[in-house]
Amino acid sequence: MTIHHAPHLTRRELLQLAGASGLGAVTAPLNSGAALAATGEPRGTPMIDDLTTEQREHADQMLELTARREKFFLDTIERLNGSTEVETRLFDLEKARHEVSVARGEVLEKAAWYTNQTKMADPPYVPEAIWDQYFELDFHPRTPLLGQLHATVYFTYMANGKSAIAGYMDYTPGTWIDEDIAYMKQTVDAVFEEHGHDVERYRQMLYKDYHKDKLQAACIGAAFYVPPMLEINEVNLTFVQAAHESFVNAYLEILDRRKDQSFTDEDLANQAGMRRRWLEDHLFSDPFTMYVVPYEVWSFADAPPVVQF
Repeated sequence: MTIHHAPHLTRRELLQLAGASGLGAVTAPLNSGAALAATGEPRGTPMIDDLTTEQREHADQMLELTARREKFFLDTIERLNGSTEVETRLFDLEKARHEVSVARGEVLEKAAWYTNQTKMADPPYVPEAIWDQYFELDFHPRTPLLGQLHATVYFTYMANGKSAIAGYMDYTPGTWIDEDIAYMKQTVDAVFEEHGHDVERYRQMLYKDYHKDKLQAACIGAAFYVPPMLEINEVNLTFVQAAHESFVNAYLEILDRRKDQSFTDEDLANQAGMRRRWLEDHLFSDPFTMYVVPYEVWSFADAPPVVQF
């Protein structure tokens, strides 16, 4: 299996890229932790057994959440596509273990469930972990009336003594439908209000030029990587889980309404433009897909099923 290496950049260049993308929340603990090696040398494969009793309880909760969301993914593709058939690829690479399952069908043209666990630090983006867990949902509907959903959760106990529960979720439309955008936004707003958080604080990273202007994302979700990141505890785990589930559920409610509606050639052109921008974003703008996650992993997980030029 081929390991894709990032182009050689200086640490300062990498930090500038991270700052430009709004990833200071990840780099801050990295730079302040004496235990983290700037060279990215591993202290050993992160192990759940290295956690304290309290940490292990929260880690087990994260694993249970991951299992529930995977079942949700399978239930969703069965309900919409009529099958739970997936193609699963394992990428057990030097710095991380990635596993991606992809389903294809009539309603969800491409849908993906992706998990990874890091094996070693990848400065400045990925801190050295005692143990971590990441999962991601991606939906590309066949109808051009609804765009792409990308929703992630990240949970890590870092070697520098810090912890974080984070994630990212947003919607990238082709045809912009005010009613649908407003519904998803209001759903997210309500979760943040219920849990006592200012949603605009978590949208600042979405307003970055490459995400808002180049990708033309809706910027109605949230990015939990804003510093200081949420530390791992029961309250924060419940909050992030509720935000992720509510956003995805709102999106799927809209898909149920739109999947059989008629559309125009203009809608198809809008979908093609969105899919092309998504690919270009990953190739030329997103530092994680450019320098951290190998091409063969992210392209299988969340690249559009068809891209036209």
